[in-house]
Amino acid sequence: MNELKNIMISKAVEKYTDIYPLVTKRDFGECFTTEGNILVFWFNTADESTHVLTTRIP
Repeated sequence: MNELKNIMISKAVEKYTDIYPLVTKRDFGECFTTEGNILVFWFNTADESTHVLTTRIP
């Protein structure tokens, strides 16, 4: 699953350029949750907005 997380982080950087962990998290590793077979990546951008990317876990 770490590879899947790295892919999601890369997609977020590609789309938003500057991304940051949520304020309450130490690093991106803490910014993932799962809902059934969906991996959810929560992150902030430079404008202090929170964004979410999701992908199905194979």
